[in-house]
Amino acid sequence: MARTRRNLCEQVVHDLGFRIVMGEIRVGDAIPQEWTLCEQMGVSRTVIREAIKSLAAKGLVESRAKRGTIVRPTSDWNHLDPAIIQWQAGTDDDGRNLVRLTEFRQAVEPRAAAMAAERASEQEMQQIREAWEEMDRTAGNDVEGFLAADIRFHSEIMQATGNPFFAPVANVIGASLESSLRVTNCLPSDNLSSVPLHETVLKAICDRQPQVAEGAMLSMLQDAGKRIQRAIATTAKAKSQAPMKSQTPKNRK
Repeated sequence: MARTRRNLCEQVVHDLGFRIVMGEIRVGDAIPQEWTLCEQMGVSRTVIREAIKSLAAKGLVESRAKRGTIVRPTSDWNHLDPAIIQWQAGTDDDGRNLVRLTEFRQAVEPRAAAMAAERASEQEMQQIREAWEEMDRTAGNDVEGFLAADIRFHSEIMQATGNPFFAPVANVIGASLESSLRVTNCLPSDNLSSVPLHETVLKAICDRQPQVAEGAMLSMLQDAGKRIQRAIATTAKAKSQAPMKSQTPKNRK
């Protein structure tokens, strides 16, 4: 029963969180009352209350006297929460948030690669190497497998810094990578060019070359940023041309 309630709570958190992020429930507005949410979602008040506590922990809502549960300003949201990143990805039509995530990664991951080159144990290096080998194996034939291996590669590097404050950032990078690769690497063949870039980072870490590892990681992320910008521009161009095509007059008989 507890597991069922937890699953229901996660679904309510997802539904309400996504509605808030997409702007259906706007900043400063109150979310529907408990009894209304119970009827809409077919769950108990206990589930609703647990879900609201979870949303409050993410910085999305707060309780106010005589007003109920209010959506907080976006500046108060925990933008490093993986769930919020995923919800924003679903509403990021212009790609602005994906660009911001890439900028964040460019500020953090190069230094993490340098620290990994300095501090990683032999076992941690092997884990990074195994993640790269899985990327190499799945590139060109398995988009989902490549994505999982890519996320593992970057996460293992964060862990290899030896700094526990980098560990939560690995979750952010995982969510960011998932959003990024679904924009830029939709086809298996799109992943092939990423493999040698990751290999350069791997080699620098294993050779204990911090500066080389930092530069290689930055170059790789800059390449990703350029591909994201191209994908966004292509999508925007296609959208701008769509109405023109729909207005083309049909051939007369």
